[in-house]
Amino acid sequence: MKKESVIIGVLVILLIILAVIIFIFYNKNVELGRDNQDLINTNSNLLQEKDNLNNKIAEKDSELSMLQQDVEKIYKSCIAQNACKGHFPGIRWNCNNVGDETNINPSHVCVCDSSCNLNATEI
Repeated sequence: MKKESVIIGVLVILLIILAVIIFIFYNKNVELGRDNQDLINTNSNLLQEKDNLNNKIAEKDSELSMLQQDVEKIYKSCIAQNACKGHFPGIRWNCNNVGDETNINPSHVCVCDSSCNLNATEI
């Protein structure tokens, strides 16, 4: 009888240890499942944000391309050997009476026409 009770006691202890191990692994599995779902949600959000940013980049690239085309059509830098050299037609600057750019005591406001001829207007 004593031998049977020892065997039953050992079996009960083993059963309790097995139940504790199963409980620990079950909790770890549930925790890992939650962490995995959080990672899946984060990944999904990041992919959506990436798509949104790529769309914004495409829009900005399109806008930039249009602006570059417009600037190329509208303005050409003056290359003539006069006071307009290096200036854009229609863009004003402070100058002296011969068109030299100056910010200290300017006497005129200069602008080049579309043919790169200088127009200096006295201030």
